[in-house]
Amino acid sequence: MDKIKTLLIITITFLISSCSSDTTEKLGNGYFFRNEGSLIKDILCESPKGGEIPATVVEYVYDNKFIIAKQMPKIPQDPLYEKTYNYPNGNDQYYYWIILKESNTVFGPLSINKLDSMRAEYNIPKTLKLK
Repeated sequence: MDKIKTLLIITITFLISSCSSDTTEKLGNGYFFRNEGSLIKDILCESPKGGEIPATVVEYVYDNKFIIAKQMPKIPQDPLYEKTYNYPNGNDQYYYWIILKESNTVFGPLSINKLDSMRAEYNIPKTLKLK
């Protein structure tokens, strides 16, 4: 009976600690980074007009106008996302995303070269860069 109690306590503690590790970070204009642990790390918007960057976001930077993110696709994709995303270079490559927060416009998945050209096109500050 004591072994069952101990196992039950360990199981409950694990479940509580794994649920409490979920975090969010506000990124402005209704956007937020959601970290549910493991591979569920994405950028979502509170507004239905806003866009999303699907899991797995591995890095992001933002300011009052833009969000830039680096992502490794999580396959299969979460069925709750608004759309299905096509990754032209395969599912094992990094992709990049840009969100124009004022217009709720999302560009991605992008190659690094396309990211660089869009940074110039939208005058995204050089100080806003991924590591």
